[in-house]
Amino acid sequence: MKKLFAAIALCAVVCCAGAAFAAYPEKPVHVIVPSTAGGGTDVMARLLAKFGEKYLGAPMVVDNMPGAGGMIGFTAIAQAKKDGYTFGCLYTPHLTAHVSAKRAKYTLDDFDYIGNLVTDPGIIVVPGNSPIKDLAGLADFAKKNENCTASTSGPGGDDDFARLACQSDLGIKLRAVPSKGSSAAKANVMGGHVTVGFMNVSQVEAQVKSGEMRALAVMADKRSDKLPDVPCTAELGYPTMVSDSSRGFAAPKGMPAEAIAKLREMFTKTIADPEFQEAAKESLIINEMDAEKYKDYLVRLQKATDLAFEVAPW
Repeated sequence: MKKLFAAIALCAVVCCAGAAFAAYPEKPVHVIVPSTAGGGTDVMARLLAKFGEKYLGAPMVVDNMPGAGGMIGFTAIAQAKKDGYTFGCLYTPHLTAHVSAKRAKYTLDDFDYIGNLVTDPGIIVVPGNSPIKDLAGLADFAKKNENCTASTSGPGGDDDFARLACQSDLGIKLRAVPSKGSSAAKANVMGGHVTVGFMNVSQVEAQVKSGEMRALAVMADKRSDKLPDVPCTAELGYPTMVSDSSRGFAAPKGMPAEAIAKLREMFTKTIADPEFQEAAKESLIINEMDAEKYKDYLVRLQKATDLAFEVAPW
């Protein structure tokens, strides 16, 4: 009889625990953004949080954790409590560059992937009143002026890779001026504090259209639908001067299967939501990848950045 009661009690505990998690989420879910408020990654996360909470069934609270080229936020995501109530944004190539440079406190295996939302082409911009009109003009200006500067997001980022590619293809020298977030980088360009800026299309679309910045080229093999009048580097004769940044979401490895499944479901349904798509088209360049494809993309990128750091370590 005692064994029977013990078995019943154990069953009750298990059932209650299962029922408790079946109610997931029971409280707000936090979304770590490894950058400052107002930047492209932050805008993406806030849009997902706004439209995704109806599919998740709970509010999503954005926590900005900028610094160290995203590494503070990436580490916080990887080391977060594995209870289903924290996930966050990843962006490339910073994510893999820190691993390649052997300064990261995480590896790609420390995450459970939710999906990629954005792939944002790189773009080369100058102040709206700059005498530089195109890439040929940038090359000529830089060869005549030894102290040309370039605003970037910091060593090992896509913007810095873009600067190096531009230097190599144009045969010029551009001294990097790292900025804390895209908002600061834009301010440096618009204020004329740097010669040129290496950023992403979504970050500067509005400023290019307003005339506060002039776009010299989109760093891709085709023009961007966001800025169709801006030539791409491939058509200008520089097919290897290519740069982009992906932005997606992941959770700490090892959270309950029910939680990661719910987050992935929320992600998929939100992207398919017509209201989200309407809001996102103003600021995001959507390139959806599911969890498996996103992980595969990052694994391939990790190999590429490992090779890049062998040539030009930071």
